[in-house]
Amino acid sequence: GISACRMPTGQISGVTYTHAQRTQFFLFGDSITQYASKSGGWGAHLADAYTATFRSADIVNRGFAGYNTRWALLVLPQLIAQLGGPPPAVATIFFGANDACREGARQHIPLDEYDENLCKIVSTMREAWSDVKIILIAPPPIDAEKWDAKRGGPGMGERTQDQVQQYAKRCKEVAARVRCPCVDAYSAFLEDKEWKEHLDDGLHFSASGNSKLAALLSKAIEEEWAGLTPTGLPAHMPVNADLTPGNYKSLLDPRSDA
Repeated sequence: GISACRMPTGQISGVTYTHAQRTQFFLFGDSITQYASKSGGWGAHLADAYTATFRSADIVNRGFAGYNTRWALLVLPQLIAQLGGPPPAVATIFFGANDACREGARQHIPLDEYDENLCKIVSTMREAWSDVKIILIAPPPIDAEKWDAKRGGPGMGERTQDQVQQYAKRCKEVAARVRCPCVDAYSAFLEDKEWKEHLDDGLHFSASGNSKLAALLSKAIEEEWAGLTPTGLPAHMPVNADLTPGNYKSLLDPRSDA
């Protein structure tokens, strides 16, 4: 019979490959995740490496614009049930930009509930996917002036830097408590003098913001789980360079020579 776990290496290419189902990465978040699949988005950067270049994983985007952690918890069990294929190897959880709205705003979630909800999102994923590696992403800073202007004037964007900072800090604390790496977009962006250029409308990412987050995520994956980098994972199916008239049938379909 065929062993899905056997990972042969191409004799010419030197590339390890597998016939098992392709690994999946599950991106869960708000609009900053939904928009990550746009051209140049941070999810598109991941797909570029994992799917287009090395063919080792699919990037599944489950971003929902405008959502907070309370709403996210209600849809997560449905998303888990709907997901086909193997359980995700990696999941990112990226909420807080909406939770951190001012008190009284429609999307606002109190800080302690945000904390509790993040913990529940992590435990729900771990219950469903026992081997999943989870990365929490802390919300980025806000250019409140620019975002307010986009929303119609001073205060209309319902967000302040002080508020966002508290949620970013809490996200890091939750990550430490549940033993997940945290990509701290808040601090990382503010390290750059021209950090406002990482945001295209004051809240969502520009090209440079997307590149920066993709680089931070890739670095976190490499540091935590070297086997889950684009080249650490096996390619899905044999590489073209290794196929010859004499071997292609048995390489492409091991059952044919069983």
